[in-house]
Amino acid sequence: MKHVKENENFSVLIYQDGVSRVRKIKIVLAISSLALCAFTVNNAYFSDINSTLELLVSLGIIVTLSFFVTSDTTNIVAGILLWAMTILAAYFSWKNHGLFDTAIIAFPCVLIFSSMLGGRILFYPLVIFMLAVIYFFAYAASTGFLELAAPNRDGLVGKANSLAIFLLVYVLAIRMLSSNIKRLIKRLSDENRRSKENRQQADQLVLYDHLTHLPNSVSCRQELDPLIENSLAQDEIVGFMSLSLDNIKWINSSLGHEIGDKTICHLADRLSKLVSKKQRLYKCSGNEFILIMMAVDYEKVSEFAYQLIQAVNRSFQIDSYDIEVTCSIGIAIAPFDGASYQSLRQKSHMALSRTQSEESSDYKFFEVEMEDYVNRRLKMVKELKQAIDQQEFELFYQPKIDLGTNGMVGAEALIRWRNSKNELISPADFIPVAEASGLISEIGKWALDQACLDCKKWQEEGIGNLTIAVNLSPVQFRRGNLPSIVFRALRQANLAPSLLELEITESLFIDDTERISDQLNQIATKGISIAIDDFGTGYSNLNYLTKFNASTLKIDMSFVTNMLDVEQKQHIVNAIIKMSNEMGLENVAEGVEDFETVNKLKQFECQYGQGYFWSKPLPNNEFIVLVKEHIRDSLG
Repeated sequence: MKHVKENENFSVLIYQDGVSRVRKIKIVLAISSLALCAFTVNNAYFSDINSTLELLVSLGIIVTLSFFVTSDTTNIVAGILLWAMTILAAYFSWKNHGLFDTAIIAFPCVLIFSSMLGGRILFYPLVIFMLAVIYFFAYAASTGFLELAAPNRDGLVGKANSLAIFLLVYVLAIRMLSSNIKRLIKRLSDENRRSKENRQQADQLVLYDHLTHLPNSVSCRQELDPLIENSLAQDEIVGFMSLSLDNIKWINSSLGHEIGDKTICHLADRLSKLVSKKQRLYKCSGNEFILIMMAVDYEKVSEFAYQLIQAVNRSFQIDSYDIEVTCSIGIAIAPFDGASYQSLRQKSHMALSRTQSEESSDYKFFEVEMEDYVNRRLKMVKELKQAIDQQEFELFYQPKIDLGTNGMVGAEALIRWRNSKNELISPADFIPVAEASGLISEIGKWALDQACLDCKKWQEEGIGNLTIAVNLSPVQFRRGNLPSIVFRALRQANLAPSLLELEITESLFIDDTERISDQLNQIATKGISIAIDDFGTGYSNLNYLTKFNASTLKIDMSFVTNMLDVEQKQHIVNAIIKMSNEMGLENVAEGVEDFETVNKLKQFECQYGQGYFWSKPLPNNEFIVLVKEHIRDSLG
């Protein structure tokens, strides 16, 4: 079937090759007209049999056909022309000398034109008809049915002229056929060249990164097995390195994605210059590079990893910006850590995650305990899903104090997880896992709903209009439906929006700021407060304070705790308080643990405090008791 289809495609190419079909038919009509004119003149002067009238009629038919040639009539015109020429040649052969007449030489010429103008439907009937005519003439001559005219001497010149005309027509037909074949060959050559170019372009898209034009992970997967086999044969190891840029998100957010892309391209060029015959460089999706190195031992791999870090840490000059980039590297070694792309990349990523969690601009080799760590995280994800279903989470509350009046004005909701074994698991342990797995969205929704309900309960307990602060994770913004979740929580609890404060961290600044700011603007327009938590520990981009409709800055406890022992911390805290006051923002100092720190914060004109000096986070029922006691103490 495939062979038949290829032949059909080849026939189509011949049928549609070169000049248009209309033009080819017009050329054949012109050649036929010129030939008939020549035959008419030759017949009138040199032939002993007068056939001028028949020739003129045939000429008239062909000239008439030339006026009807269009793209829609080519098959009809070609059929009429070729059959007319065939019948005319048969007629003159019958009328004159049968098989010995020069007119019968037109048959091959007609077949040449037929191969150029028609398909098999036209060609084979003509062949059958011509064979029938030839054998009929032979039979008629042998039986005496056909009486052959005897040419005289005067007719020899006319016969020579006829042969010359047929020869010229053959020459023209063969020239047309050869031109068609040449055009067909050129077209096939062009098609082959374009096909190769398309394959190269497809390979470029599939096997190469579109930004840096480096080979991508697909190329790495294809090339890794032969490299490992070759290294084992030479008693070498293969270092599989996953290199990730630590701060490219911040560059994209603060300077724009164009600068971020240029940074990645400049880095790709710099890394390419470090790669020798023993190393390979690949660019994966996002901000990750893969480097493969064949080496005799671990020490050589370590040396190369150190060179990579030094190369990355050198600043880049891009569009008048001095760009500083840091990276982390995770390394897996074949054949000890695995002998496949999937295994080596997975384990190099485990090492990369450990590097990123401990220290930037460093590298680590994969170790077995890293796999155990990942398995523990996977187990925790499973347990978190069960915790959501079994409602194992609860909220603790830590009071927020007005430093001027020492009155309790609100509280921060802090989530806790009491598992099936009645063990209280710290948020520091499960929140990162919940965020990485995406479960934080569902957990955060529950926390928001419960905090609003508890805040409403405080009102019903008669302990005043305390505000409630709820922490948000950057993951909760990704779906784009956070405003509707917040508004639904307020409606369900019948809580005034002014009593709800949502806390976001500075890490949110490096994400999709437009999408995030749109959601926060919708929330802020309802009267809900936005607080920047842990201010000073992240990117501290002041532009985002207005862009995100922030109304409160929460000074991170790392600056407040032991502030009196470190003068630099005092300067930082004082600067944040003064800046917030100048910008008309409220400020809250977290991590207050002693009376002296409270007095110092008052000197700095800090508005609110939060910390163990007043209370640790408490379950809701204990918090209500605390608030009531605080009210009694303030009254009495």
